[in-house]
Amino acid sequence: MIFRSQLAPRESHGAVTPAFDAISEAQQKAGVSDWFVTQPDHARLSGELAAALDPAMVHNLSEAVVRAIGMHDIGWMPFDGDAGSPQPPKAHDSGVAVSFVNSEPATFLPAWTGSIQAAQSTGALGGLLVSAHFARLTTPYLEGNKGTPEQRAQVQQFLHRERARADRLRPQAGLRSGEIENLIRVLQFCDLASLYWCANPEAPVEFPQVLNGRRVQFFCESGGFRMTPNLLTHALALEIPCVRFMNGKPERETVAARVE
Repeated sequence: MIFRSQLAPRESHGAVTPAFDAISEAQQKAGVSDWFVTQPDHARLSGELAAALDPAMVHNLSEAVVRAIGMHDIGWMPFDGDAGSPQPPKAHDSGVAVSFVNSEPATFLPAWTGSIQAAQSTGALGGLLVSAHFARLTTPYLEGNKGTPEQRAQVQQFLHRERARADRLRPQAGLRSGEIENLIRVLQFCDLASLYWCANPEAPVEFPQVLNGRRVQFFCESGGFRMTPNLLTHALALEIPCVRFMNGKPERETVAARVE
């Protein structure tokens, strides 16, 4: 789940912040009564962004790759549900809501594996991209010495399996290594951009991925998101499906916003 403390898009204020830092800070303050977006719905938004990227600036974005990006978190369905059938959020002992930034390997590893398997249904390239995406997400967990020894061993086993999967899929992907690497960055960018829209932090943000020779920044003004440089073929009309649980029952709101 991606939590947001305010339903409407927050006007940007303050210094430009690394995107993940701003998103993570918003999650660390979240409570179970806050609004949230499920991971499968977030993934769909990232696919909409991928479909709107200018192919003259971002190359090799086939329909199959866009579909893979749009389902890159579908494996969270058993844990989050979606806006139509959401699961109620849970809290850690500290009271902080369990979100995508603080979930345990028993949750995120099967969610990642299910997402990779779904993406692979689009073709070898889609499976390779989503596998590589999650394999790289193991780095902060392992290098940060997070979890118990048993949990770190589980993450290591996942990484070993995904490296083997990559070795099988890479010869079938139909692109050179540099082209595949560029598409992994595109997936990472679309993922992070959607997380930014869903988490709704106040700070303007910059993304670590270099696309078309530059790092992208996002900020919010007048209820819409501005992208600099603009890599879109057209303005993107977002519909962000938000949920919160009150008295054990889900409430739903759709937040409309433009990206341009």
